[in-house]
Amino acid sequence: MKILLILLLLLFPVEALCGVQMETVFELSDGNKTPTYDETLTWLEELAATSEFLKFESFGTSPQGRSLPVIIANKDKQFRPAQHQNRQDDVVLLVQACIHAGESCGKDAGMLLLRKLATDSRTREQLLDKVTLLFIPIFNVDGHERFGPYGRINQNGPDEMGWRVTSTNQNLNRDFLKADTLEMRDWLKLYQKWQPDFLIDIHSTDGADYQYAITYGLEIHGNMDPGLTDWTILYRDAMNAAMVDADFPMAPYVSFRQWHDPRSGLETWTAGPRFSQGYAAIQNRPGLLIETHMLKDYSTRVNAAYRLVVETMSHLNQEAAGLRQLVLDADARAASPAFREEPFALSLKLRGSHRPFEFLGVSYEKVTSDITGGDWFRFSDQPETMMIELYEEMQPDQTARLPEAYLVPPQWTVIIDRLQMHGIEFSRLAEATEVEVRSWRLQDPKWQENSYEGHHPVSFEMNPLQEKRIFPAGTAVVDMNQRASRVVAHLLEPVAPDSMVRWGYLDAIFERVEYVESYVIENMIREMVADRPELLEELEQKKQEDPEFAGNPWAIRYWFYEKTPYYDQRVGVYPVGLLDHREIMRNFKLSE
Repeated sequence: MKILLILLLLLFPVEALCGVQMETVFELSDGNKTPTYDETLTWLEELAATSEFLKFESFGTSPQGRSLPVIIANKDKQFRPAQHQNRQDDVVLLVQACIHAGESCGKDAGMLLLRKLATDSRTREQLLDKVTLLFIPIFNVDGHERFGPYGRINQNGPDEMGWRVTSTNQNLNRDFLKADTLEMRDWLKLYQKWQPDFLIDIHSTDGADYQYAITYGLEIHGNMDPGLTDWTILYRDAMNAAMVDADFPMAPYVSFRQWHDPRSGLETWTAGPRFSQGYAAIQNRPGLLIETHMLKDYSTRVNAAYRLVVETMSHLNQEAAGLRQLVLDADARAASPAFREEPFALSLKLRGSHRPFEFLGVSYEKVTSDITGGDWFRFSDQPETMMIELYEEMQPDQTARLPEAYLVPPQWTVIIDRLQMHGIEFSRLAEATEVEVRSWRLQDPKWQENSYEGHHPVSFEMNPLQEKRIFPAGTAVVDMNQRASRVVAHLLEPVAPDSMVRWGYLDAIFERVEYVESYVIENMIREMVADRPELLEELEQKKQEDPEFAGNPWAIRYWFYEKTPYYDQRVGVYPVGLLDHREIMRNFKLSE
């Protein structure tokens, strides 16, 4: 009987014995196709059914009713988040694909990897020794099923692909902090349950032609905990060396100082928390953005993504205990008073300095179109190594002095809901409390004309306020002594590029809802200048400075109206209070 079993194993692959078609659509099409949503889920469910080391789950449901799949791989068959909460020397890795559903190479690479983990014990022992893998093959499931050959005009395969945005026309990779979409809200629940130690988000990009099949983005320029930043720099160096050995040399994410023109120089950037790797950074976790080069053939892109994920898993197995401790240390630092001693950088900008960088490009020429009249770049198929300038040193741009706590009045449920979505801890006032807080009056609001991600972001001037306020019972007290303090700051500091107020969730504070009639204010104006003649001098100066104002009678009337006690003095006042003295919090009566 044993001899017969051995002969069967030699004659037939393990997959055939399991009764499962283990070849993927990608393989069956010689690297030209990617599976549909239904084909992907069917294949993964059948694969998981053959392996005790894989578990197929859903972590939510899309607006069109599709399940959001995640596959968990663990060598000890531990598939529940609670089994990993007290881990000390192993890490959880989250890999996600198809957040932009037309960029599907991560899905196909992940399917190949999962099959290897399920069927090859040596690979499983090496890659899952100290790593638990969560793999999301398709994040944007509704966009994925807007399936067809015309989703990506610049892309070289597959034959058909999904669409960039969701069924509500929103970009999931702009939604990590504001969390508008149902898909993202379900993702945040998954993220909070597992709190993965490393995130990989797989995309495809172009921007120009060059030799690299794969480029990357890492948060190593000042928006992440310093200890994790140092570790990530070493990780970057290790991956660059490993990928060269694998014949997939890499470069930083390709963003040129002049679009499409490599010789103009290469710029790096820090990702804000609307993006996946930027969000991981403010959660005190490293994140890797993979960008395969969409002008390369599809098979090359899938293989490049596969290789970088495998090399990352190998590295994480070697570094698991060290990374896990650095994550815990970063959480502790973010929750400590020392974290608030220095101004906190909410955004960064390039310094202007640069260094030489050897860029593996292709020869190209700048051409003026005889039809459109515009300049464009015509790339050849001839490789050319260029020494270009790399701009990568960053410095703080927008900064904030962080408080001991933020007080969010209970009526601002849109803010409190976001706090809960991001796993932010807070208590509530049990009774109305008067307390002196720091805040701002936000003035001269200007909304972006065109819609962006379903919003019209707003800019404004900020004038500081220090005042006593009565906060109602139910007010959220957000103590900054918590691991997610970076997330809190990005949500609640108005100056933050992705703050709640900048996205337009608090637009109502800018609205003046009481008005005045001309026959009332004109009489009042005469009484006011009789009591305060200097107002006429101020008015004349205002007219000289602003000719448009001078020719607008209603603007002049409202100038006077603002100086009466009838004018709403709370217009533009930011409703969130910042508490700078911790001892005051000890007197708060908090609800259970």
